[in-house]
Amino acid sequence: MKKILYVEDYEPQRDFVVWLLELHGGYEVDVACTGEEGVKKVREWHPDVVLMDIRMPGQIDGLAAIRQLRNGPDTVHIPIIVISAWGDFEHKQQALKAGANVHLTKPVPIEDLFVAINRHLRRLSLPQDGFLSPALERA
Repeated sequence: MKKILYVEDYEPQRDFVVWLLELHGGYEVDVACTGEEGVKKVREWHPDVVLMDIRMPGQIDGLAAIRQLRNGPDTVHIPIIVISAWGDFEHKQQALKAGANVHLTKPVPIEDLFVAINRHLRRLSLPQDGFLSPALERA
């Protein structure tokens, strides 16, 4: 069973996405509420994919957490999908520059979330700009 870590501080959002991923995706899912906790869990649990919010409480935000994961030899290869309400071009570019593989803007269409996850699990390439649009074919 593929493992996904979802780093999100807003409990209702987190619970809903976990429910979707477990029930409809068949994934094993764990959660973290802060960037620090997310980095720690990635290093200990080694998920197949990380879903990462950007703005969270704690000492480090999602961007800093992504940078830390990209600098670790055991975590550099793990796909990171940003799920954030900050969806303008500048914020998307910041996430990609930090090392995210793709940026999805909340509210994320469920189909887009599963497409992004499945593409990374299958090691398929995304568009060069890293942005996923609803017009992409469904996996």
